[in-house]
Amino acid sequence: MAEKPEEILKLFSKSEELLDMFRKGKAFTEELMYENERLRYRIVQLEKEKIDLSDTLMREIERFRLENSQLSGKVEFLDGRFQEIEAENKDFALRYVEVEEQNESLANLYVASYRLHSTLDPVEVVQCINEILMNMIGSEEFGLFVVDEETSELVLAGYEGEIAQRLDRGRVSFGEGLEGMVAQTGEPFFTEDTGERGEVCAAIPLKIKERVVGVIAIYRLLGHKMGLSGLDHKLLELLAGHAATALVSSKLYAAADRKLKTIEGFMSLLRVK
Repeated sequence: MAEKPEEILKLFSKSEELLDMFRKGKAFTEELMYENERLRYRIVQLEKEKIDLSDTLMREIERFRLENSQLSGKVEFLDGRFQEIEAENKDFALRYVEVEEQNESLANLYVASYRLHSTLDPVEVVQCINEILMNMIGSEEFGLFVVDEETSELVLAGYEGEIAQRLDRGRVSFGEGLEGMVAQTGEPFFTEDTGERGEVCAAIPLKIKERVVGVIAIYRLLGHKMGLSGLDHKLLELLAGHAATALVSSKLYAAADRKLKTIEGFMSLLRVK
C-alpha cells in the first residue's frame, strides 16, 4: 500500500533532522578531537616546560650548593685565620708582659748595679748584693762566698737563712760540694727546684774575665716563686759580673786604704821623732 504524501514528508523531515544531528555530532566530535589534540599538545609543552624548569632548578640548586661549599670554605678559612690571629694576639700580649717584666728587672738591675759601684765599702757591697738576691731574685736562703786565694777556699761573706750553721767555719774548699765545684770549674749551675727538699737551686760563679773571685749559692726561694725563670738566670749572670767587679774593687780599696793609713801612721811617728 502506497504511503501518503504527509507521511513521506514527515519521514523526510525526520531524516533531515537526523542528518542535521549527525552533522552536529560530527562537528562536535571534530571539535572534541581538535580540543583533545590541542590539550595533548599543551600537555607535551607543559611536560617539556616542567623538564626544562626541573633542569633549571637542578642547575640552580647545584650552583647554590657550590656557592655554599665555597662560602663554607671561606668561613672555615676566616675562622682559622681568626684563631691564628687570636693566638698571635695572646702570644703578643704574653711577650709584651714578658718584655715589660724584663725592662722592669733590667731597670732595677741598673739601679742595683749603680748602688754596687757607688760604694767602695766591702760591707755595703755585700749588703747590696744580699738585698738584690732577696728583692729581685726572690731568694729566701742564700750564701755569698768570696775566694781566699791563700787557702783556695770559699769564705762566707754574706748570707740569709741557716746556711752559716751548716758550714764548717763558714768555709768551703775548692771542689768540695756544689759551691766548691762551681768555683773550681767557673760554670754556673741551675735547677728547677725551689729548695723545699734541701736541693741547691742555683750556684753562680763571680768572675772577672776567667778568674773566679766568688760564688753566689741560692738554697731556697720565697714561697711565691715556682722556680728560677730564664729571666732570673740572665739577671743572676749579669749580677755576677757586677758583683765580682764591686767586690774586687772594694777589696782593693780597703787594702789600699789600710796601707795608706799604715804609711800615714808611720810618717806621723817619724815626724814626732
